[in-house]
Amino acid sequence: MSGHSKWHNIQVRKGKQDTKRANIFTKLARIITVSAKQGRGDPTTNFKLRLAIDKAKQASMPKENIQRAIDKGTGKGGGEELHEVTYEGKGPGGIDIIVEVLTDSKNRTASEIKHIFTKNGGAIGTPGSVAWNFVQKGLVVLSEKGEDKVLEAMGIDGVEDVEEDEGKINIYTRPKELAQVNKALESKGYKIEKAELLLDPKNIVKLDEDKSNQALKLLEALDEYDDTQNVYTNLAS
Repeated sequence: MSGHSKWHNIQVRKGKQDTKRANIFTKLARIITVSAKQGRGDPTTNFKLRLAIDKAKQASMPKENIQRAIDKGTGKGGGEELHEVTYEGKGPGGIDIIVEVLTDSKNRTASEIKHIFTKNGGAIGTPGSVAWNFVQKGLVVLSEKGEDKVLEAMGIDGVEDVEEDEGKINIYTRPKELAQVNKALESKGYKIEKAELLLDPKNIVKLDEDKSNQALKLLEALDEYDDTQNVYTNLAS
């Protein structure tokens, strides 16, 4: 893979996690609500909702919080209307950055995201300015290891690439085939740690230590912003 989920990997190595539990739950609840609204409130028929719920469970989000978020999405719980918005920009050293947010105020969020970029040595861009450098892929992470497991996974229809990473197996798929690959792996008894859609950079940028630290500061600020759901970059780890 060219540089999948590099920002996520950097976060893990740095031990960087949201320290405010309420903030984590708020972000997770929003994506559950939007997923339920776009499809149905049943995760067995709404794969996007299932992914959101699985992520919430991994964060130990209470069941009642999850159900409340689903109810909002299906019109039972009221609440504000949420909008999915994507921002593109450049960071220190010319790295490409994509930020996916869920917001109840597009104008407020646009202003605040622009401020974060500017304050930390970056610049907000126009739609398409960096998106060309990213390809959407499906990712399934297995709590497995071993060459036999890798070879078996490679033989599943819809799988594009497989790699071992720190005692786990990462399986990459085309976006529309993530659900079927996930189902096939479950049927074979694999231990699935998570499944998600991500943006994979085509070209990676490696910076010197000073510029890299500046870039990380911007990425962390964007990630910690309340409305942020995902941050993607082509910064090399």
